[in-house]
Amino acid sequence: MTELVSCVVPTYNRAHFLKDAIESTIAQTYPHWELIIVDDQSADNTAEVAKQYQAKDPRVKYFLNPEKGVSSARNYGIKMAQGQYVAFLDDDDISLPHRFESQLKAMKKSGNGFLVSGFQSKDKETGEVLEEQKLELKATCTGFPSRWMIRKDLLNKVGGFDQTAAPLEDIELSMQLAAYETFALHDDIVAVTFPTEGSASSATEKKVRARLVLLERSNNLFSPLEAAWWQFSAATDYYMMGQYDKACEYLKKAAQGDHRGIYGLAYQYFRLTRWIGGPFRRVHMKILSVLREFNLPVLVKHPVVTNA
Repeated sequence: MTELVSCVVPTYNRAHFLKDAIESTIAQTYPHWELIIVDDQSADNTAEVAKQYQAKDPRVKYFLNPEKGVSSARNYGIKMAQGQYVAFLDDDDISLPHRFESQLKAMKKSGNGFLVSGFQSKDKETGEVLEEQKLELKATCTGFPSRWMIRKDLLNKVGGFDQTAAPLEDIELSMQLAAYETFALHDDIVAVTFPTEGSASSATEKKVRARLVLLERSNNLFSPLEAAWWQFSAATDYYMMGQYDKACEYLKKAAQGDHRGIYGLAYQYFRLTRWIGGPFRRVHMKILSVLREFNLPVLVKHPVVTNA
């Protein structure tokens, strides 16, 4: 294999993490790659760190984002990419040494243009594996681009990441790609993420709006049950923010889309317990989260690829 893989790394004020991301790319067993670092106008020494590696290895390429925002940084990286295949890596994640080789083999073997591999989540201090996921996805969309590899022509068809869908722009992109191709699941762990305070997501009005934007843009791509799952997720976000009327509204919508009756049970439970707060609020949230995922069937059948 000699195809060029372009790995796009958007970064902002994380020079201390960026070194590990760069070195994990330099350590790849597959030699035909370019690392496109797009600096989102950092105020720290990100440029200095990136240019030091660039001076040592011409495959490392540093660019300053002419705009602002992680989506525009990724899109600029896609624009600069020379490869037929595009991988993404967040600046606080690392690729395992076999990543590009394994993903490229899987894509060529399957013929799929959008591959979603497995990943590990580790404690950065101890190295303890906190979570491992692969082959777990069963719906139209997916997030966490550090586990993706995509043909560049597919990315060009959908126009890249849409910043108006932040902070779920990666999921929105995967939804747009689904109009052209169902992503394949890759039976291999290729990346490691290290949870940090700065990378943790929280329920915000912006996040809820992004969920609703996804529903509006789905254009009937989602089945009724998948749409209900997104409505349920919006409801739990509203509940966490204390907007109980909105939470009730979207739980009711979710219940209407679930023929199994499980979301209807969640809606009735919420109506009975919504005003019982204090220490019980966390218990209610846990129960709602369990009911959202309980016995959820495979909503989209994804092809599974192994390198065996």
